[in-house]
Amino acid sequence: MATEKFAGPVDYAVFAVPQGRGLGDTLRTLHERIATGSIELLDLEFVSRDNLYNPRRLTLNELDLGGFDAAVFEGAASNILDEDDLAVASEPLAGDQVAVVIVFEDRCLASLADQVAAAGGQELFAGGIAIDDLEELLTKTEGEEQ
Repeated sequence: MATEKFAGPVDYAVFAVPQGRGLGDTLRTLHERIATGSIELLDLEFVSRDNLYNPRRLTLNELDLGGFDAAVFEGAASNILDEDDLAVASEPLAGDQVAVVIVFEDRCLASLADQVAAAGGQELFAGGIAIDDLEELLTKTEGEEQ
């Protein structure tokens, strides 16, 4: 988790996974990222849609994980996301899909931050760049190169 010396960007990702296919592999890969310290998991939610297309929060026990032992994620749902967030996450889902919603702190630069702090330095700024802004800049740059 964030320390006094370093706080990685906190972000979220939403993935649509077919129920019964690939969900166990998805969680296995997520667990690997956590185990290596690349990310700190802050919230993990699973959402589907009911027959009336309303969002429905799912528990690990309700999911077909293809043999993956979900015990490593017990208690991972911290409910950072409210019902409105989950409604947005579930909106594009097809009937057989589950949204895997991950809120995480990006820790990939934590060891670098430790080295900077050990040398007497400090983190000054951290943040993100909106994908739309980046795409616009890249498109503009590509146009100038021609």
